[in-house]
Amino acid sequence: MAEEMLFAEREKDSKIYTGVHEILDEKTAALAFIAPYAPAKVTPTKIILASVDIPEELGIEDAINEIRKEKIEKLYLLLNSLGGGVSSSFKIARILRDNFKEITVFIPHIAASGGTLIALIGNKIVMGEMAHLSPIDIQVERNGKLYSVNAMIRSFGHLNDLFKTTPEEDAPYPWKAMSDKLDPVEFQDWIDASHLMETHAKEILKHENSSLKEKADEIIDRLSSSYPSHSYSIAINEAEEIFGNNIVVRPETCPEVFEIMRTWLKKYVLKESALHFIRYILPKKKNGEEKSEE
Repeated sequence: MAEEMLFAEREKDSKIYTGVHEILDEKTAALAFIAPYAPAKVTPTKIILASVDIPEELGIEDAINEIRKEKIEKLYLLLNSLGGGVSSSFKIARILRDNFKEITVFIPHIAASGGTLIALIGNKIVMGEMAHLSPIDIQVERNGKLYSVNAMIRSFGHLNDLFKTTPEEDAPYPWKAMSDKLDPVEFQDWIDASHLMETHAKEILKHENSSLKEKADEIIDRLSSSYPSHSYSIAINEAEEIFGNNIVVRPETCPEVFEIMRTWLKKYVLKESALHFIRYILPKKKNGEEKSEE
């Protein structure tokens, strides 16, 4: 019989388990969603980096099913991710937001792109000094390379402005060559993809359990269209400005908890894997005994 593949597991490291377990009250569980920086080697010449995709959807669903058995209301989410599929990132954010009234997101290092979308579920977001978020503008593949949809739209706008005043035969060759390659259907697809990400972000931010409902439109506009590059790093000072310093908080507010989360991250972040590591820890029972780890 083939061995069952596990996309999510209870944390088995005794040091991490004990450290995290001690900070949980009876209504709070802990969940780690960690993309390692060491890619999996598929062949001697091919590697795969962890990206938010269908296996991650299944892993988060499995973890939530276990946590839900204990009627947990609050979640500590350790998040480290460079993002991935828009649909998968949204589905993970949505199921987490639907199942927990209060979520504290810990970001010791990176929650970028789809990872930023997931971070939007936080009622509190604890960011370290080296941590950053990113814009949530869409990237699309074209001729084997990834391009920001916003950059493509800006380029189209420049072309449009040029041809308002310049006859086609007088346009500089690079601009004319670019215009010849633009497909209006493809261009509309870029715009639709950008609107889709904004729609997903709005659903997360305006969720009944969200602490950011009143600022949702402002946040989405800032994250989706106000930055020059998809790789722009939004560090803690700027994140406080965007979300409010009642939402984004510094590790000094919970130093022991944050250090435990950093320790948990360091256990997995340099392990080779093509998938995110998904680990969870349940709280103690009311009588002080640990919940079963069988």
